[in-house]
Amino acid sequence: MKQTKRQVTSKVVPFTGEFYPTASEPTPAGNNIAAFLVMLAAALIAGLSIGAISTYQSASQVQLREMKAQSQQLEKVKNQVCR
Repeated sequence: MKQTKRQVTSKVVPFTGEFYPTASEPTPAGNNIAAFLVMLAAALIAGLSIGAISTYQSASQVQLREMKAQSQQLEKVKNQVCR
């Protein structure tokens, strides 16, 4: 792992002119892996949802749903006529 040094800077408080040292904290390396996994999961979910939408709206699926609706209407008419 890469070790980073703390950078010490001085902060001036307004009106008093006093100097207070502040140190910047190095970022932990574990956050990068977690952020990568979250982005990977989001990309996977986005890809799956785009695939599902494109499959649902494909021409063959639309035609299949229309044929199913027509079949149900035909069955209703058949039941009404044959009574």
